[in-house]
Amino acid sequence: MPTTDQTKRIREQLTIAEPAAKCRNGNTNHTGCSNLRGNCSGLTGDCSSLRGDCSGLYGNCSNLRGNCSGLYGNCSNLRGNCSGLYGNCSNLRGYCSNLSGDCSGLYGNCSNLRGYCSNLSGDCSGLYGNCSGLRGNCSGLTGDCSSLRGDCSNLRGNCSGLYGNCSGLYGNCSNLSGDCSNLYGNCSGLRGNCSGLYGNCSGITATCDEIREVLKKK
Repeated sequence: MPTTDQTKRIREQLTIAEPAAKCRNGNTNHTGCSNLRGNCSGLTGDCSSLRGDCSGLYGNCSNLRGNCSGLYGNCSNLRGNCSGLYGNCSNLRGYCSNLSGDCSGLYGNCSNLRGYCSNLSGDCSGLYGNCSGLRGNCSGLTGDCSSLRGDCSNLRGNCSGLYGNCSGLYGNCSNLSGDCSNLYGNCSGLRGNCSGLYGNCSGITATCDEIREVLKKK
């Protein structure tokens, strides 16, 4: 007879195995995932039909692909390459530090996401909201940042791939570098040493009282 702990583990494995099998077989009938708990590293395939709270799941999601718009909850315990995922991520929250890959297919409000974005790349034009909770190297991100706002003090790296209106951003930009020719708007909220930035700043207006060095073309 299995012990209580063994029975619990078996039930947990079966709970994960059922949707995993359906996912592998391309079965789109499974929709509810709110009651799932445990390691999702064995899940593979298209998760577009999944709906519900994914807070109880942890592990490597690299083998999942599809539309994640139906998922919500805390994704802090997920890791891996999310390049195969797309859709609206507005209802996801938590730390994205362990996620990597191309996030070009994701859109929505990123205000509830925090952590290191150093391993993420791609076009972030579809994202909007307050990015104050994000930190790390943003060199791999490109696209229109007009819909982003917040404190960028904890971001570093080359922002040459970004363009658009930067009026909503504020904070210390000392760790940012690159060509800012494609940025425009009022950047009076930015402060710090901007000697790492260069390019044509004709589209940028600012009150430069707190900026120690003016933008200059290298």
